[in-house]
Amino acid sequence: MSTTATPQGVWKCSECGYTVTAQLPPQTCPQCKKDCEFRDVACYTPDCGGPGNIDPRLK
Repeated sequence: MSTTATPQGVWKCSECGYTVTAQLPPQTCPQCKKDCEFRDVACYTPDCGGPGNIDPRLK
């Protein structure tokens, strides 16, 4: 059986800009305590440093 790890995203809150690294975004922002939309701003290409980095093109 293969144990392939699911890549983690870097999720940014649409309200306050807080970022969290997780497989899925939280429902409530830990910073502003609101039910916010989270956008995955992780970098998945070598152009911006690869996985684990925030893609500067996504704001």
